[in-house]
This record gives sequence, C-alpha cells and structure tokens, in this order.
Amino acid sequence: MKLSKATLAALAFFAVSLVPTAAHAQLFRAYLASDGSDANPCTLAAPCRLLPAALAAVASYGEIWMLDSANYNTAQVDVTKSVTILAIPGAVGSVVATGGGSAINVNGSVSVTLRNLVIVRLNSGSTGVSFVQGYELNVYDCEISGVTDGIIASAPNGKVNVRNTVFHDMNTSGLRASGSVIVALDRVQINGTNTAVSGYGGSRISISNSALVGNNVGVDAFANGGTVRISVEGSNLSGNNYGITAGSYQAGDVAEVIATRNQISHSYYAGVYANESSGSTVTVVMDGNSLTHNANGVQFLGSGLATVYSRGNNTARFNGNDVMGGSLTALSGI
Repeated sequence: MKLSKATLAALAFFAVSLVPTAAHAQLFRAYLASDGSDANPCTLAAPCRLLPAALAAVASYGEIWMLDSANYNTAQVDVTKSVTILAIPGAVGSVVATGGGSAINVNGSVSVTLRNLVIVRLNSGSTGVSFVQGYELNVYDCEISGVTDGIIASAPNGKVNVRNTVFHDMNTSGLRASGSVIVALDRVQINGTNTAVSGYGGSRISISNSALVGNNVGVDAFANGGTVRISVEGSNLSGNNYGITAGSYQAGDVAEVIATRNQISHSYYAGVYANESSGSTVTVVMDGNSLTHNANGVQFLGSGLATVYSRGNNTARFNGNDVMGGSLTALSGI
C-alpha cells in the first residue's frame, strides 16, 4: 500500500519528536553550573545544578563538566555507571561529604574518573570517595580534606590510580585499601592524618614520587587476615611518628614492604618499624634509602622478629639508633 505524502510527513514528525527524550537520557557530555536547574536537560545551553541530575542524563562512559565554582551535591553521590566527572580549569568543583556518608560512592561494574575536584566534609560526613565495587577508579588533580578517610578502596579485584592529588587534615587515613584491590599512587601529597597510606590483607599498593609528611604513620602494611604488599619508591617520608610500618595480626599473615630510594627523616619513633606476630611473616626490603634524624632508623618488635633486608646501600646518619631491637639481613643481587 502506498502512503500519501501527508501520512509520510506525519510519521516523520512523530519519529523526530521522539529523539530529544532519548538524547537527553544519553548525553555524551552533561553540564553543571551554579545557576543551572535540575529541570534542565544538562546541555551546555541549559545546564543542570547537581550531580545526581547530570548522572541521570549522561550516557555510560560519558563526561560531566562543572562549568564554574560551586558545590554540586546536597547528599552522598552514588555513581553506578562508568563516567568522568571533572571541573574545568580554574573552577572549584566542590563535592561535600555530609550526613555521615561519603561525598562520592562508587558501587557497580564501572570505571570512574574524578578530575580537578575539591572534596571536603560538612558536619558528620565521613569519607571522601568510597570505592565499593567497580573495575577502576582514577583520581587525578584533586584535593581531599577534612574527612575521616580520603579514599576507602575495597572493590574486589578493582584498580585505583591516584595522581597529582593532595590529601590533608583527615582523622584516620588518606587512602585505605583492603581485600584484593590494586592501588597506584604517583605524585601524591598526604599530611596531617593518622595514617597516610594503609594496606590491609589482600591489597597491593605502589607509591612513587610522593610526599607523606607530618602524619602519625606514613605507610602502613598491616596483614590482618591475609597478605599485603606495598612498594614505596622515590618518596619523602618526613616528620611522621613512624615513616614505614609493617606488621601482622595473627598466624599465617604476610606483610611485605619494598622501600627504594626514599628520604625517611625526622621520625619521632622510627623511620622503619617492623612488628611480627608469632607464626606470621613480616618482610621489609630496603634499597638505596636515606634514614636521617630519626629516633630509631630501623626498629624491630615482636615475638618472631621480622626480617629487614638491606642491599648495603642505605644511608643511616644522625639517628638516635640506626638499628634498634634486631639486626639487618644482607641482601645481595643476582
């Protein structure tokens, strides 16, 4: 049957009229602005106001751009799709942890990137970013301050990359990893917290070119019911109570730290502290580090005494004791 021109025109108009609704739900790039409205479609011409509206509008693997300086949430932001959230250069894109929850909670089979954000605490907020489940979390060029924990990473088999990010003035930790998560930190600054970087059983953490300064503990490998491995290279661990700690909680635990070419100085108690429980394994490998002006350069504690290997090229000067409570084990090359 041949349709008339009038019928074809009507069908074409009907099809075109459906496109805007679908497009609004599948934007590659959604926009937020301080003068936006969540009734808007989150386009550049008509931006939304808060992150939940933009997350509803953006397509998976799309981007959310914050166009100017403002706070962009009123409660925990739950991210359950793959997305990049960023503030444009020069803007302070703020996300606040409030109500006892996280500022941003990543929970899904997703990959999420946060770029150029400022994450702070208001009232009873606890965590900056929680990575509960997902493939990958990337945090680049951000500032996280005033929360209890900067980043908590527990996503099974998830990967976390943190680069050019500053953490300061947190009650518990800058970054805390547990389970089978893999973490890489590069050019990170963490100060004024209880533990700058902590890894628990199952986690794998690498730290490079970073400054972990003025904390209770700089790096803590604590094997609580599993195996934790941390490497720290080319970093400054200064003015902490403890620079690096490696410890175990129960028999069968394994804690391993590799410290290479770090400056470990002005530790109130110890630059490197190794504490082994009976039946567990605690190992520290030291290569090319400088330990200066610490109360103790390397300190041992525990029933089995941990093993601290030295390649013989570490420098210890001006410490109260270069080695306390045990002895170093020589480690030769192959």
